[in-house]
Amino acid sequence: MEEYLHYMRTLRAQMNDVEDQAAKISFEEQMQITTIHSLEKDTSSAKAETKKIMDEIDQMVKARGHICSKFLENQKRVASLESDACTLSQTLELIQQKRSNLSAKILEKSTYYSKILEDMTSKLQEQQDCLDNKLQNKVTEATNMEIDLIEDISGRDHPV
Repeated sequence: MEEYLHYMRTLRAQMNDVEDQAAKISFEEQMQITTIHSLEKDTSSAKAETKKIMDEIDQMVKARGHICSKFLENQKRVASLESDACTLSQTLELIQQKRSNLSAKILEKSTYYSKILEDMTSKLQEQQDCLDNKLQNKVTEATNMEIDLIEDISGRDHPV
């Protein structure tokens, strides 16, 4: 019987060891399950974060495309404005040249007409002087005729 008790004690010790091992295994299983759940949550969170980042990247790509489009549009506009400015500059240059040419022609005509005016004024003065001389001569002649006539008339009325 002693042997039986010894077996029973050994069996009891082995059962206790098995129970301890089962408790350890159960504890380790629970730890692993907790770790798995934690990793699953982390994986879910990482997937959600990845999706969020991908959405943000898509938005950034769209925004970049919009910005590039606006930039190209503005570059075209600047090029067009530069072309217009160049054309306007050339037009202004031509207008200034035309203005210079017209100013020179006007000055030339002004000089020409001033010379004509001087010549005509000089000729008119000569004619005026000539007329004044003729008129003076006529007046002197008429006065002399009157004097002669008066003398003739006086000489007839008064015999000398």
